[in-house]
Amino acid sequence: MQVKCSYLVYLFIGLFYLNSCAPHQQTTDVSSQDIFDTPDFNWRELTGEDVYVSSRAMVSEEVLVAVSASTGMQELFDAKEKMPESLASLTQQFINELYENFPKMTEHQRQMLTENAYCRMRVLSKESEEKDFELIHQKLSKAFIYLRQTKGIRSGYAFVGNIAKANVGGQKGYLVNMSTGELVEIPISSAWKGVGFTEDSGKTPLGYFMIYEKYSQPGWQSRTKTTSPKRFFWKIHSQTYEGEAKYIYRKSTKEEKAFICTNQFGLIGQNMGSEFVDLAGTKFLDKSQDDFAFIDNSNSGIRQLYIHGTNREDQLGFALSGGCVRVSNINSFIIKEILKKQKTMPVFLDAVALHPPKNIKVPGFDDTDLESIYNEQQIVIRKQNMLDSITLNQKLYSKVLPPLASSIAYRMSKIDKQSADITISINVPFPESAMKYWLHIQDLDDLSDIPFQQHYGFRGEYYKDQLKLSSNHPFFRNYDYSEISTYFTGRLNDTQDVLVKDLSDEIVKYQDLDTALIFKNINISQQTVIDKYFEDGIDSIRGLEFLSISDERKRVLHYMGLLDTLAMEYPSRFREWEHLTWINSFMDKREEWPGIQFEGSIDYYDAILAQAYIYALGEMELQRRDIKEGKLVPISGQEYQNYLTERLGGEGTLNLLDEAGLYALFEYSHSSENPHNIKITTVTNPKAEMLWGIHMLAESFYSKYKWISNQYVITSEVNGEAITLAD
Repeated sequence: MQVKCSYLVYLFIGLFYLNSCAPHQQTTDVSSQDIFDTPDFNWRELTGEDVYVSSRAMVSEEVLVAVSASTGMQELFDAKEKMPESLASLTQQFINELYENFPKMTEHQRQMLTENAYCRMRVLSKESEEKDFELIHQKLSKAFIYLRQTKGIRSGYAFVGNIAKANVGGQKGYLVNMSTGELVEIPISSAWKGVGFTEDSGKTPLGYFMIYEKYSQPGWQSRTKTTSPKRFFWKIHSQTYEGEAKYIYRKSTKEEKAFICTNQFGLIGQNMGSEFVDLAGTKFLDKSQDDFAFIDNSNSGIRQLYIHGTNREDQLGFALSGGCVRVSNINSFIIKEILKKQKTMPVFLDAVALHPPKNIKVPGFDDTDLESIYNEQQIVIRKQNMLDSITLNQKLYSKVLPPLASSIAYRMSKIDKQSADITISINVPFPESAMKYWLHIQDLDDLSDIPFQQHYGFRGEYYKDQLKLSSNHPFFRNYDYSEISTYFTGRLNDTQDVLVKDLSDEIVKYQDLDTALIFKNINISQQTVIDKYFEDGIDSIRGLEFLSISDERKRVLHYMGLLDTLAMEYPSRFREWEHLTWINSFMDKREEWPGIQFEGSIDYYDAILAQAYIYALGEMELQRRDIKEGKLVPISGQEYQNYLTERLGGEGTLNLLDEAGLYALFEYSHSSENPHNIKITTVTNPKAEMLWGIHMLAESFYSKYKWISNQYVITSEVNGEAITLAD
């Protein structure tokens, strides 16, 4: 009897295989519910781990109320009550993380979460929304059968997207429990150009895909990139988060275009053109099975197609994307939690009409308002010591430029009348010595006499005088601007020469390119990375084009300018405000040239810089305290200073900054982060000899942020007839 049963099983499998390979066999629309007949899975069986849901007991009442005020989050709370236990646990993971990160979100993020965030999630099961549950299983049965029977996916969650038009019930995605068939429906947005499989078409492909928690392939493969709720509504460009979306609802495209936002999940096509895929979409698109019998969606990675959160949440439910599958930012976090647990997630995209066409109102839209599939290629290399030529060359010349040259040559081979624009730029951190001389530098046209001396390395290490002058440590001796300019101009030229050679080697691989004339169509330029801080209102400054500065160090320069203005315009304040009276003894030195000072020789600029460090440290400390206590969202810069001034007035603000800054400085003097472990016993009224200690502590602290400004940036764009391929 056992042998006979085994024989019948193998016979059934063989018949199913023959049926799936027959491209012209039509399958009747039947419900797929009967294939989901196993108990709901548990995560331990699937992944070897339990789902851990932390307690809400530590969440403040203020945060609970604020998050609950969001309509989108309230919709998620309601849906969670009806979800399968496995998905409800992961949803709670996200909610807990949101509670934890909510105090770190800006005022703008909180406003968007409260007023604009979508969820629109529906849980469909036999117990809940039974009619729609049966309808979806009937209409999308080919997708469910393909995933569960053809691919053997019987556990975990999959994503099934219906990219039919909204007026027939499409533009919906379904998180499917592959054990029980339970569905969670969310609004999506696919390509406004419709269905398509070719590169640069701006269309969404159909078929079977996988998304991976970690996936890396050479070339322009779609990369999954996720974040914590701290970056709710942040824009992703060139695979990096580059700031908050201005609008979550569509405004004028002149103010903000569509962006990939919050989380992106790379769609990696699994149909190579050799397998018959039975799609319901052929009927919806009025196509024969011959048109879509053996689909090839394997180029979806190269096309940079994603499921992703969007700043066009008002367009969800309508086919208005640039080719990707958009979801709401809240729902992108639910997908992130599933992917974090499963490591992979199967996806099937099909198109089917759920009901006869209806008249609908489509939101405002124009075809220039689309997230770019081919993002501009921006390669950023940050080194902790830019003059470490050996390691820099290994990375830049061996690992960056050859693939870049290959990609440019490949893209040029794909288009007619091709041309390429490549820009190479480089910058280094503004040195500590320049911070001291900043007040004088602002008024100078000639920087040739300014010594740029690095007291601290990019890792925060301190270099004594003899090491700074040593030929073994070239970056830690005195440089003037002309030397810096010569050095980094040479660096740019070397990079350009290597790139030209690499391009020559790659172009000859493509026989259809005219290699003799091709370089006439390739423009390689050098462009200085101009730090916006050095541009605004300081037109007289030239020669700082290679220097940049981190936001933290900008605050020090900001307070230096503030104090110097106070000394010039309101010198009486230095006598009236007790915490500034100690600077009076240095006021007479304000007009003297701040040349190289011997150790122990203090001038006005040393005093102002020391006080600026204290203020900037105070600002960071006050923000840290208020954020930790839930009194303040993370705002910084002039906005934060205005916030304090409105509450405390000018004198009160500076007094509070002074008090908090001295506290932070004292704490840092005892911290394990401080390699010098200098003890400051009293800094209420600093004496001249104490300024060196303040400088050393503060510069050591702020040197931790120097490396952020230390980078190469290489961008490329390939243009041709009626097309742009920028990566």
